[in-house]
Parts: sequence; C-alpha cells; structure tokens
Amino acid sequence: MMFEPLGIGARDIAVYRALLADPDAGESDLAVIAGADEQDVSGSLSVLEERGFLRRSHTAADRFHAEPPQVAFERLLGDEERDLHRAQERLSLWRAKAAELVDDLNRSSPSSTYGEFERLVGVDDIVTRMRALARAAKVSVDSIVPNLPAKHGLDQARVDDGELLDRGIAVRAIYQPEARQNEDALDFARWFSAKGGQIRTALDLPNRLVLFDRDVALFLSDPLTTRQGAIVLNTPGAVTTLQAYFELLWSSAEELGLPAADYEDLKPEERDLLKLLSRGDKDEAIARSLGVSIRTVRRMTNNLSTKAGASSRFELGVKAVAHGWVDA
Repeated sequence: MMFEPLGIGARDIAVYRALLADPDAGESDLAVIAGADEQDVSGSLSVLEERGFLRRSHTAADRFHAEPPQVAFERLLGDEERDLHRAQERLSLWRAKAAELVDDLNRSSPSSTYGEFERLVGVDDIVTRMRALARAAKVSVDSIVPNLPAKHGLDQARVDDGELLDRGIAVRAIYQPEARQNEDALDFARWFSAKGGQIRTALDLPNRLVLFDRDVALFLSDPLTTRQGAIVLNTPGAVTTLQAYFELLWSSAEELGLPAADYEDLKPEERDLLKLLSRGDKDEAIARSLGVSIRTVRRMTNNLSTKAGASSRFELGVKAVAHGWVDA
C-alpha cells in the first residue's frame, strides 16, 4: 500500500471499500466486512472523514457517506499538492496508484447512470454527484439558486466555489433579489466577486439548476423540495436549451456586488493584461508575456470581468472602454 505517507493505511482503505460496497453498514458490519475489530474501524472512520473520503450523512449524524473514489483521491492528492508541495516524482507515483485503485473500486461498485439520463435519489446523492461534477469541470460552472441559502450553506459555498475559482474555472450564479437585503448574502457576494466569480440577481427563478462546462446539467426533480431527488442530463439538445435559458436570465439580471473599479484601482498586472487582451492576444501568448500560467491568465480575466460587470471577454472589452480602462 502506497498511501501511508498521506495518512491513509491499508485498514482505512479496507473500511472505505466496505462502506462503498454497503453504504448502509454500521460499524459492526464494517468490522466484519473489513476483517477488523470495531475499535479499529472507528479509528479508520475518523481518519477517512478527516482526509475527505467520508462525510456525515445529512439525514443521520451517526452515519457516514462515502465520497466517490475519483473525488476522494483527487482531494487527497490536491491537498498534498497545495499544502505540502511534495516532490513531483512522488506525486506522480501516488496518482498512478490512485488511478489503479479507483479503477478497482469502480469495477466493484454498481453504477447508477443510464446513458444520457441519471436520476439521483436523496440529498446525499445530489450533493455527492454535484461535487463530483464540479471536480471534473474544466471551463465553467453556471448556476441558478432560487432559494437563498442559510449562512451555513453560504459558508459551504465558499469552500466549494473557492476550489473552482482557485482552479481558474469561470463561475457564475443567479440569486433571487432578496439576496440584496441579506447581509450574509452580500458578504458572500463580496467574497465571491473578489475571488473572480460573478453573481447577479433576477426575478422568478423557477428551479435549482447547475450547468457544468455547458455539457452537463443538474436540476431538481421537484422545484419545491430536494426530497424528490434530481436529474442529471448530458443530452446536447437539452443542455444547450438549458444553457440558453441561463444566458437569457443572465443578460437581464442585475449585478450583486461592488461597482466597477477605477483604473487607478487596477493592479499593474491587470492593466498589462487589459492591453494584451485589447490587442487580441490568445491566453498562451498572454501567459508568456506576463510570465504566468494559462490558469492564472484565466483567473485574472475572470477577476477583471467581475470588476467590470462583464459576462464574456467581448463584454469585458466593451466595458473596459466604457470605464476608461483602455482606449477605444
């Protein structure tokens, strides 16, 4: 077993495998399946929860829900990349071993996906699938949030959206206008905008909807409750229609956040980026000119779009001229 340096031992993997095989198993059942005593199982559950392989059920605090192998191992390795800066050779080895184990676990775990349509049952399944889709996102995540989350929901959104924005993913969200009267929501909006996200408000939002990379859509089966589960679609025609609906709402929505910054408030690197964008340079060329990564270029562009109140690069160019940031 290659994961002891990461805090995960062979017994922990055995307990995790057992919970994947039987999600309803209690500690005594897991002990039988994993071939360990209950005290060791209890310790492994604590380790797995701490390392992000498990989380407590939304419906029963004494029960655990196993994260999908892809999500669990990506989080485990991602934390080491960010926080410990392990040597690249060791990191590559862990990734290879994790991929082997993920394949093994997937082969032993039943799939709930049927072609281009997937039905999720229960809050735990919705949260798990949404996090997995977010982890897999490469370009954008757009969401409609018809019900204003409570403070703990906004706190969790800081974690989830923060991971996306740190990866350079373009994140947009539409909330109900009541968010403008809620101090927790306004505080979240200020944080969200500062991180590079874009957030607006619009009336009559019909249903919770999340669009990943314009390829996959997740929405509630019943707009009034999560108890009826959710639907995941990747049918191009349906997703394109839902994305067009989001863009229609977005175009008429009002920004929730700070007014456009003055040119003097822009950082020197942001001013340089604007000049390169106005010249028509591609991300790769801009990255070379600024001496940064392509991901950093995209994150800086998202930040500038937020400051300008723009939803696309074209609109950023228009608004940059309107704000006097660049010459017409």
